[in-house]
Parts: sequence; C-alpha cells; structure tokens
Amino acid sequence: DACRRMGVEGVSTHSFRRTALTQMHNAGIPLRHIQEISGHNDLGTLQRYLEVSPEQKRKAVSMIGW
Repeated sequence: DACRRMGVEGVSTHSFRRTALTQMHNAGIPLRHIQEISGHNDLGTLQRYLEVSPEQKRKAVSMIGW
C-alpha cells in the first residue's frame, strides 16, 4: 500500500478516497458529479463511501421534531 511505503500508519489510500468523497458531498456537490469524478459506475457504490457524522444524523432527526 502506498501509505505504508511512505511511512504513514493507520490510514490507507482508500481512507483518503472516502474522506475526499465525503467532503465533496458535505460541500454540496451533486452526487452525480461526485460519481463522475470518482469513476463509480453505480451510484449505490458511491453512497457506501459517504460517511454520515453523528451531528448530521442529529440534525436530520431534529428536522422532523424528534
């Protein structure tokens, strides 16, 4: 793995990819655009990469008054 070769422990190129895609999504970039950038053929595959923070979950629930 490239990270290990560079002496970076505890992360992988996959984790960098996940972070970049999540940050694009959080910045409001449309999923279709992120899909094109990431090269995912299937939107479902892309969505598995996107992380949802506890704060985002709390905000979503509060929007419906729970």
